[in-house]
Amino acid sequence: MGLFISSLHVLDCVSYNGSMPQISFAKNRAPLDVSTGENLMEALLKAGLPVASSCNGDGVCAKCKVMIIEGNENLSPPNETEAFLQEKNSLPNTTRISCQVQILGPIKVDTTYW
Repeated sequence: MGLFISSLHVLDCVSYNGSMPQISFAKNRAPLDVSTGENLMEALLKAGLPVASSCNGDGVCAKCKVMIIEGNENLSPPNETEAFLQEKNSLPNTTRISCQVQILGPIKVDTTYW
């Protein structure tokens, strides 16, 4: 019997340059270590940070938008839902819909409500 490891599981185990990706903040908040591939909104909520949303992360309201100060290249590319919401709401590429984004490396973020 062979060992099967899914690519998603490997993402959870693989680290970014020897360490877990980190979310740092523009304002006075301690940085968060997160798993590679973790959803941005879920990581923030798990850490006890408020994330605006009226659709509970279903990719409808775009209220969970987060400004990416550094590291936008360390996030998953916009999927179809996020691209639609960015266009509909005239959001710049540096503002991401957190419920639609996976963290692949270190980022620095901010919102208007923190």
